Amino acid sequence: PTGIAAAEIDGMTIHSFLGEQRNSGKARTIKPGDLKLEKEWAIVEYLLIDEISMVGLTLLAKLNRIICAAKHTDPQVPFGGVNV
Repeated sequence: PTGIAAAEIDGMTIHSFLGEQRNSGKARTIKPGDLKLEKEWAIVEYLLIDEISMVGLTLLAKLNRIICAAKHTDPQVPFGGVNV
């Protein structure tokens, strides 16, 4: 996914959020009490994914895991309760 649509709404790409280069395999490290991550997601209610067909299952799973950690929700709650 490109950053063109993200830039139009002051957003970011999934890869930027995860802190990884596209297809590098290096994911953002999640640490308990990651205040920056928690602050980023504290008030988020909606997640817009443009061109979802370009997002693979592995990438979607990483995104889900990080959002659940940031929002302190049960991992069984998809995307930490954020509307996707």
